Amino acid sequence: MDQKWLLILVIVVSCQKFTSGTFKDQRAKEGDKIDISCTAKDTPGASMIVWFRVLSNNMEFIGSFSKTGIEKALAKNFNELYTHANDRLSLKSFKKNDAGLYGCASLIQGNTLVFGDTTQISADKTEDKTEAPPTCTTKPSVPKIVTCDCEGKTVGEGESSSAFNCSPIMLGALSGGCGLFLLLLIVTILYCNRIRTRRCPHHHKRRPRTAPPAKEVMPGRYV
Repeated sequence: MDQKWLLILVIVVSCQKFTSGTFKDQRAKEGDKIDISCTAKDTPGASMIVWFRVLSNNMEFIGSFSKTGIEKALAKNFNELYTHANDRLSLKSFKKNDAGLYGCASLIQGNTLVFGDTTQISADKTEDKTEAPPTCTTKPSVPKIVTCDCEGKTVGEGESSSAFNCSPIMLGALSGGCGLFLLLLIVTILYCNRIRTRRCPHHHKRRPRTAPPAKEVMPGRYV
């Protein structure tokens, strides 16, 4: 039978079987070798074994062999992807795009198909699991409060403290500085006044002037 008509026959007959049947589920990792056996080879009167793969939207012909293992028809990429021996189809190196439903059928008297068990091959889900990137969470920063060390006691970060914890020390130092400044100011003023008094003559006490002697009245010559 021509490969084209054989594939059409496989599609028509297998449509009802695959929509309602049960499959053998097999998980595979990248690079694994997978062997698929055909149970339909033992059907009495079988003259040829047909291998195929069912996808979500179409059916793919893999190859057909006689009951003794002689090649009848092969897909273009068969030697690249598959090997066949002893009624067993082997997938050389599994890839994710090789996933699908694999099955076989025995052709009897050129017009009857008997399907064997089907195998659902899919990629191992553990390979698809990737570690999620770490999420960066920003912790709200607590403002640092600058505090003084009073008697060896410090206020921890984030704790509230009174502004007057060290008031006696601070006020004492401040008042002492102010008093010293005032004392220096007074001494400076007194010192400057003293120097000014010595150098300026108009600041000295003036001696009172004696009045000039009064003129004697001369008696007139004429009486």
